[in-house]
Amino acid sequence: MNNLTRRAIALTAAGALLATLAACGDGNNDDAASGGQISLKLGYYAEAGGAADKTMRALAEEFGRQNPNIKLELSSAPYDDFFTRLRTQLAGGKAPDVWLSDGVMVQEYAGRNSLRDLSDFAAGIKADDYYGVELNKDADGKLFGFPQGAQTPVLFYNKKLFAAAKVAPPTAEWTYDDLAAAARKLTRDTNGDGKPDVWGMRLYSKSFTESWWPQMKAFGGEILADSNKKVTIDNPGSRAALDWTLDQLYTQKIGPDVVGTEALGGSQNLFPSGQVAMQFGIYARVLPAVQAKVDFDVAPLPKGPSGKRGNVAVVNSWVVNRAASDPKAEAAWKWITYFASEKPQTQWTGIGEAIPINKAVAASEAFLEPGTAPAARQVFVDALKDSDDLGVNPVWTEYTKALSTEINQALSKDKSVADATKAAQQSAQQVIDRFSAAK
Repeated sequence: MNNLTRRAIALTAAGALLATLAACGDGNNDDAASGGQISLKLGYYAEAGGAADKTMRALAEEFGRQNPNIKLELSSAPYDDFFTRLRTQLAGGKAPDVWLSDGVMVQEYAGRNSLRDLSDFAAGIKADDYYGVELNKDADGKLFGFPQGAQTPVLFYNKKLFAAAKVAPPTAEWTYDDLAAAARKLTRDTNGDGKPDVWGMRLYSKSFTESWWPQMKAFGGEILADSNKKVTIDNPGSRAALDWTLDQLYTQKIGPDVVGTEALGGSQNLFPSGQVAMQFGIYARVLPAVQAKVDFDVAPLPKGPSGKRGNVAVVNSWVVNRAASDPKAEAAWKWITYFASEKPQTQWTGIGEAIPINKAVAASEAFLEPGTAPAARQVFVDALKDSDDLGVNPVWTEYTKALSTEINQALSKDKSVADATKAAQQSAQQVIDRFSAAK
């Protein structure tokens, strides 16, 4: 199961459960500072014993040596389990004092009064030294999460398949027409059975961050407006993007359709297995491609008819429990700023999990020239600089589920594009309106 699929499953029930979080009160104050010693509960998601888990524990040990008055109590679990457990912990007043949040969830927790406003803490640092701070602010400019690592989609391409088809690599000037033209040449029947077994482009993905969301923006469409409170997906640009995708999937056949994608192992299997020559992929897709020994590089997203690339970003962030006492919140901020500093960010960069949010590290050899593909890592940094947020608000999980349900019906040809965008706009807006009315 790919990361974004797991994310969608894990987040599905988040909205309803978060309604209970305001009841968490100040249960974390019972073991606040004692004799100058602070016990700080820190939660994060990672596979036990994996590179992220080992690196996090090593960084926590170093932080402990630098701050002997702060005792860190680490609590971790794989992504799905972590957020399932977190909801229960929050409802019972037993959540960590500081935890690593998926970037799209920061405004959900903040909107349910579960997080501390970090604006005053952040006023003491130079925010321009970090990527993603602005993307984390809510509509009122308040900062409820501080960046830990960033993700933004770019165009991955398989250099071996391009060479075999005698197609020139993508450039920063590519348009969606260039992408389609190249993909047609790259789509080949290599075993003579009359069916393509290598496709030019992965067009469909359950991860809308890597498919229809940036495409719609590139075609002049917008998904939300009015500080992410008004759904606007039913517009000519969004419909044009879906029409283009349907034409490429079902007429030009440059990529496996919805059914075919699942039959081939799912959207995140296609590029590492060499079944597609191109995909839109976030930085986290680098590691699977490297592990599969794909000879690949990355390029900017193509430009749409609007001239835009449709860049979007997710900034995973540290958040502080609203129930944490003042001494614990101050200790949590020490951990956050420690993690954002150059040495820890360089160590974290080494596991290949995210774009560094420390700008000095993102510009360093540690990130740009690690000795493994892709060579053009600056493409990720440039895309991040030019990215919009992913429409985050307190009901992100619920309203994006409403959107994707309808859009996937259009991409499966179970519903017309016009009907799907109209229904998506109506159902997603109802989710937002219900939350606003209940506040």
